[in-house]
Amino acid sequence: MQLREFIKTVMSQIVDGIRDAQEQNGGAFIVPAGDGGHKYADHPRFAASARLKSTIVDFDVAITAEDTDKIEGGAGVKVLSIQFGAKGEVSAKDTTVSRVQFAVPMLLPQSPREWNKEGRAEDPRVA
Repeated sequence: MQLREFIKTVMSQIVDGIRDAQEQNGGAFIVPAGDGGHKYADHPRFAASARLKSTIVDFDVAITAEDTDKIEGGAGVKVLSIQFGAKGEVSAKDTTVSRVQFAVPMLLPQSPREWNKEGRAEDPRVA
């Protein structure tokens, strides 16, 4: 898998997972709308304002560089693929491995559910 496809897949799956979790009605609100600038628990990888919530997605990726004659479709950087055998032994296709670390900031998708409106509708004690 090309590194660019790996990053695209991971970031897309994070957003898809958040969206899927937001659709569940179990009492929890995932990245809620209408939180009025609620003070969230401090965390070094999360920031919130009245309207935006963000996080940092850290990558620590083992990669292999291959020549164009080894890669179908041209040269590039591929994410190392590790395969497990039937007896649990681990083998890697290539022995030259490099490591790259980087971080990507991400604004989190806000839930269409507004906890303050739903809470008022469900509990008559809430004004």
